[in-house]
Amino acid sequence: MTPPLPSTNIIESALRRLEIDSSYEIVISNRPDLVEITAAEMMRKFLEKGGIRIIIVSESRASSQKKFLLGRETDLEAIHRYSNTGELTIHDVSPEDDGFHLKQIDTSIVVAGANPRGVLYGVYAFEDYARAGAHGILDIRRVPYFRKRGGGFHYSFHQYVNLSTEDIPDEKAACLSRMGINEMTDQGIGDDGGLFTFVRSDVFSFQRPPRPDFQRKVRALSTLCTKYGMNPYVFLTEPALPKLAANLADYPEEAIGTSKIPWGGDKDGLVRTLCVSSPIVRDHLQNMMRKFVREFPDLKGVQFYSMDGSSWLCTPELCPRCMKVCSDSPSDKYNPWETMARLTTLLAEAAHSERSDFDFRFWGAVHYHGEAFDKLVRAAQGYDSLMGSWNAADRGVTVPNAAQRDPAFLGSQEMGKERGVPVHIIHETNNLESVPRSLPFPFHVCDALKKFKAWNVANVMEIYGLAPEHNSINALVTKQFQWCPDEQPEQFLRSLSTLQFGSGAGPWMYRAWEEIAQSFDVWNDMPFCPLNGSLPFLSIGPSMTLPFPVLPDVVNYLNYEIAVRIDCEPWRADEYMKFKEKALLDKMRQMDVHLARAAQHAKNAVEAASAHDFIAVCSYEGVNGRPTCKEYAELNYSPIAIANLLCRQRCNLLRAYHLQIEIGTARTAGDGQLAAEKEEVYRELVREDLAVQESFCDLLTTLAGMRPCYFRTGLTTNEISDLLLRTRSKIRALQQFLETKHNLR
Repeated sequence: MTPPLPSTNIIESALRRLEIDSSYEIVISNRPDLVEITAAEMMRKFLEKGGIRIIIVSESRASSQKKFLLGRETDLEAIHRYSNTGELTIHDVSPEDDGFHLKQIDTSIVVAGANPRGVLYGVYAFEDYARAGAHGILDIRRVPYFRKRGGGFHYSFHQYVNLSTEDIPDEKAACLSRMGINEMTDQGIGDDGGLFTFVRSDVFSFQRPPRPDFQRKVRALSTLCTKYGMNPYVFLTEPALPKLAANLADYPEEAIGTSKIPWGGDKDGLVRTLCVSSPIVRDHLQNMMRKFVREFPDLKGVQFYSMDGSSWLCTPELCPRCMKVCSDSPSDKYNPWETMARLTTLLAEAAHSERSDFDFRFWGAVHYHGEAFDKLVRAAQGYDSLMGSWNAADRGVTVPNAAQRDPAFLGSQEMGKERGVPVHIIHETNNLESVPRSLPFPFHVCDALKKFKAWNVANVMEIYGLAPEHNSINALVTKQFQWCPDEQPEQFLRSLSTLQFGSGAGPWMYRAWEEIAQSFDVWNDMPFCPLNGSLPFLSIGPSMTLPFPVLPDVVNYLNYEIAVRIDCEPWRADEYMKFKEKALLDKMRQMDVHLARAAQHAKNAVEAASAHDFIAVCSYEGVNGRPTCKEYAELNYSPIAIANLLCRQRCNLLRAYHLQIEIGTARTAGDGQLAAEKEEVYRELVREDLAVQESFCDLLTTLAGMRPCYFRTGLTTNEISDLLLRTRSKIRALQQFLETKHNLR
């Protein structure tokens, strides 16, 4: 349990209890790692909060008998001696792990890390110990269960808060570090086109140059992450569509191919793409990859993902060059495994030609399955690690009880063992487009991490992450359970609710979390459910799209959305077809019942929370300072209320879909009376949905008045304005439909 952050006088009292005074020195290695220097600076700043100013010195210059010893046994002689005598037990922890042993030995306080990041985590543990009052013997040894813990600075697909709109301050990086994140894996950094957004091509010199300000921000962010012990990665998609970087006519004809893609494209579903079988394109990609590695030296690596909105491979039958190299892949599909394997190998080899330790991660288990996936991961060479979700699809925020690791993910784990490369499971414990931003679902965070441990998963990553400025419940829970997945969630969460909301409001918020847990549990018998990514047509989150209006065209809308998914993942056709069944509506209705209760409990928490007391655990205070318990309760209530009303809209959408199907069936059968009865039921549904839309507008209007909106509601003022405009447009469409139907009668 992370202890609270108290007032300065409590820190002062804790330091007095430990008999720490200004005669102490902070001692580090004669050759300290950058992260160890960060750890020493963090310790110095913390001691200053308790009124103690001391210096940082190297071991060879230390003169005081009273010391904070910060380092590794391989670099700090004093720690080596304590390890030899058995007073410290850190030598048995792998340098690949971030373990530490924090202990008071005589007049020294020792922070011994298995690696430099472990030293920094030991400093954070000392801060927590002091903030809790420094009671009991100081002897804390911890090793995180999950070796790699990836995350980012932003919520998914955030139009108004992202790297383009802000420079990441030092305090935000420190916050992610305090959350135990050791890899920065934010998809928002690099997901808008591919390598051309980072470097300029020497082969296609006519392409639009990268934005200097973006390059500066990426370099600054990479340096900042390295300072705090986080390995920085960017998201890479290639081959980027040529028109994104230049006019299509500027490219030589031998560089361009054609793909028939599962959605989008021209009227025939075709799109022009860079052909990775073309020699000039291969030269271009190699050149770009080498320049990228060379010009961004602080980046640890890339997360390579292909075939989505801005990057496609040629369909073999539409490209003679690719047809020659694709003797096994279906010729009419957009995802030939042979060219993907060649592309992956090409990029990985180019990266390693510049830097042998560059980590080229490959996410290939979305558009490939079964035999094609096995062939792909075996044929592709040079990747240093694999990543993918447990269901081999997009990310999710839950792991249902019926979940089983998909064969493609199992294949990734087997290939990882065979090649000796790590495998990273992608899972969002903080945010995804399928749920509202900052929605607390702490029970399912704990549950997912427990299941990952049972599946022998060693590395967990989010490809977006948390928002430091929200001090989110899910982030606090993720931190605890990534280190200790076997802890009992009930006791931890009850304590956390009181720390964050106060003794009066805490129990109400805990009850809200229980209801949210039950709402998510309705999907326990469905391994593939609407809370996965890339399913915005059924999600309860507003970040990608609001629910489609409950107008007659809802049938075409839902059928199209499901058909696209089946086209992308034909092996999952039966699961997608379940989204059309009434059983899904029944589950969504159950979810709505629990979310309504959760919203009421969270509203009660707002009313019970103090407007004067501050939250106890605060890893990032930012420009607005630490929030009060009431402000924090508002921040947690808002996404629950949004989820409730969006879930109700989803219920209405599914009801409308089934009613329209029934009306059509009755008409086809020549049963005019039944069709008329169903029509009347449908019109009543439209009236009901109008009331829900108006309630949603009322909620958004209330949220708009809670300033500053982003820190009290989780939504920016621009987001609220956008949601209001789109909802009011839906209201007008529904009203017009009812008026037209009335006039026709």
